[in-house]
Amino acid sequence: MIEYAFVLVISTNLIEDDFKYIGNFESCQHANLYISLYHPDKRASKCLLQQYIHLPENIIIKNIDMRRGTIRYYDEHDMCKVRRDCDE
Repeated sequence: MIEYAFVLVISTNLIEDDFKYIGNFESCQHANLYISLYHPDKRASKCLLQQYIHLPENIIIKNIDMRRGTIRYYDEHDMCKVRRDCDE
């Protein structure tokens, strides 16, 4: 299983400290390819391991697979809700 451990954030403003979360990628090479295709107007970018970057707690994690061209959103629901057998 591929782990999407690299987080990409970009800044399109003149203020380079104003970064926006783009998604998690398999590698920084894939992240750089993504920004060259979808965000050519970026001013700055950072590609870091998720453990070294501070993301807000309420952010929805997006795993972007450049090989297949798919985006998978991280689901925080309990597995019992997926199986529909929760005791509510």
